[in-house]
Amino acid sequence: MVFSTKLYTTKLLKKLADLRLAIWLLASIGILIALGTFIEQDQPLAFYQKNYPTTAPILGFVDWKFITSLNLNTLYSNIWFFGIVGFFASSLLACTYTTQIPALKKFRLWEFITNFKSLRKFQLKRQLPRNLASTSVYQLYGKNYHVFRQGKKNYAYSGLLGRVGPILVHFSILFVLFGSACGALGGYTVQEIVPRGEIFHLQNLVKSGNLSKIPQYLSWRVNDFWITYTEEAKVNQFYSDLSILDVKGQEVKRKIIFVNEPLVYNGVSVYQTDWDILGLKLKLNDQQTIQVPVNKISKSGRNFWLGSVFLDGNSKQKITILLNDLTGNIYVYDNAGLLVATTKLGQLVVFPEDQSLRFQEFLTTTGLQLKEDPGLRLIYLSFFLVMVSIYISFLSYSQIWGFEKTDEFILAGKSNRAVLAFQEDFKKDVKEILNTLKFN
Repeated sequence: MVFSTKLYTTKLLKKLADLRLAIWLLASIGILIALGTFIEQDQPLAFYQKNYPTTAPILGFVDWKFITSLNLNTLYSNIWFFGIVGFFASSLLACTYTTQIPALKKFRLWEFITNFKSLRKFQLKRQLPRNLASTSVYQLYGKNYHVFRQGKKNYAYSGLLGRVGPILVHFSILFVLFGSACGALGGYTVQEIVPRGEIFHLQNLVKSGNLSKIPQYLSWRVNDFWITYTEEAKVNQFYSDLSILDVKGQEVKRKIIFVNEPLVYNGVSVYQTDWDILGLKLKLNDQQTIQVPVNKISKSGRNFWLGSVFLDGNSKQKITILLNDLTGNIYVYDNAGLLVATTKLGQLVVFPEDQSLRFQEFLTTTGLQLKEDPGLRLIYLSFFLVMVSIYISFLSYSQIWGFEKTDEFILAGKSNRAVLAFQEDFKKDVKEILNTLKFN
């Protein structure tokens, strides 16, 4: 019964390790990934209804109903996609277990030539005096060969590490697949727009896996936000000074982040993504402090912020405020749309009838993206293994045989790559072996 089960398992593993099956699965995954690249993922239903209407389906049948019914809008988190990926991973594991590892073990074993006729298949061989058989063993051992001797036969190999390359490639692919699955199931993305000086929790969830856990034991505070500009008054970089607080409100980490320089804590990465102006704080007649909201207007690739305020209870005394950026320039217009003042923060603007105002500060918000991907380290490890496998794959696996006859000793060898270099080394080794006769 045990033998029957083992035989059945072996047959199943060999079928899984079939190269044609692996190619078919890999091609299927590639097609699905291409499809997921073409169809936007994890968007609201209204997005697909607008871009894939039933009135003009792509190829005559691809509309929003077709996409949502097959879950093509959430392709990378579908159970059937994970099934195909898992099937491919099983095929790689079966190939590694049934083919790669046994082949590696085989290369470690000695492989003696039992008769002289077997040496005829080697193009690289050399006849030596019989008394140099032991000298050749010593010479090859000094060249970092693993040497075996049995009676009148010698065998040596070098560069076994080069045979590990295919196994590392298999494991790197497995780590990519497993890491991607962990990221899809356990990862999440949160998008927050936070005013300067405010404390927030992770709430605005954009994307999450079925097994993801949002850390609610932490809170986040935007201490400050500012922008640097170029000499041409264009945005150079925008910065957010962030603090992470524990359940007691104590600061556990603080960092100034900017684009491409995130804050990372316990696997959560906080990226700087956007910014906006909510309004202006001003003092009216040096007595009343009010906040004036502004609206963002985008035109011809440029952004403007507009707001308005009444100087007193008379609705006729209304002014309009225009902002181009945070450099400090504030433009003030009257009811007729005429520019009446160009001012900056802290400066006093005086109007007729003893009305005045002083702009105190900008009320800004910072756009933050918070992400966690538990499979990211595995993906980095897979990339590292790929790089290592590329380097060690250049190592040549070389084999040298020796066979003693009545009056001579035959030395022959071969290598799986860098054949010309191996031939030169082989000739050099033979020459060094022959040179030992001069000292005997």
